[in-house]
Amino acid sequence: MSVAALLAGFAALSPPEGSLAAWAARVGTPDGEFPLIGAGTRAETYVALQWNGERCASLGPAVGPTLVGLAVGAGRRRSAAQLSAAVDAGLAAAEVSTPTVPVSTGVLAATVCAAQLAEVPENELPALLDLAASLMVIGPPGVAPGHDPAAAWLAMRAWDAGITGMPGGLAHTLSVVSNGLPDRAAADLDVVDLVEALR
Repeated sequence: MSVAALLAGFAALSPPEGSLAAWAARVGTPDGEFPLIGAGTRAETYVALQWNGERCASLGPAVGPTLVGLAVGAGRRRSAAQLSAAVDAGLAAAEVSTPTVPVSTGVLAATVCAAQLAEVPENELPALLDLAASLMVIGPPGVAPGHDPAAAWLAMRAWDAGITGMPGGLAHTLSVVSNGLPDRAAADLDVVDLVEALR
C-alpha cells in the first residue's frame, strides 16, 4: 500500500472507541507533539506512536514505518516523496534481514525508514539496527504493532544521544530466535520470568 493510500486509510478510520478511546483520554493533551489519529488530540511522540500503531494495525505492514517516518520526517522537514521512499526501503530491508525467522520485523522496517529520513550514513546503519534489535519484541509478525514505530523512534533518539547497542546484536537476536528458545518447564522458571511472559 502506498503512503498516500495509507494516509487516506488513516483519515477514513472511525472515531476510536472502547479501550482505545479511554487510552487516548488518559494520554491526550492539546499541546502534545504528535496526533492521536482520529481522536482530536495529541500526545508525547513515543506514546502517540504506540497508540497509533495499535489503532491502525489493520491497515497493513506499512503502518509502523509510515508512522515513525511521519514523526522523524516532520522534524527534519522531509518531503512526502522522501517519506514514501523511506517506507519502501524499510519494508524491503526487513524482508531481507529475516528471511527464515518467524519473528516480527516491524521494528527493523521502522528503524530503516527513520534512519533514511534522518540521513544516517549507510555504513552506520548496521550499528543502528543492532541498537534497534535490543528493542524488538520477539513474537510472530504483528504481535505488537504499536511497539514497532515507538521502538524505532526510541532507537533513533538513543542513537542521536550517542547510545550504541551490542555489536552484532541483530544477528545474535535472530540467531537465538531461529534456533528456538530453551524449553523449560513452568516449575523451573523464576517468578520474574512468569511476569515478563504476561501479555
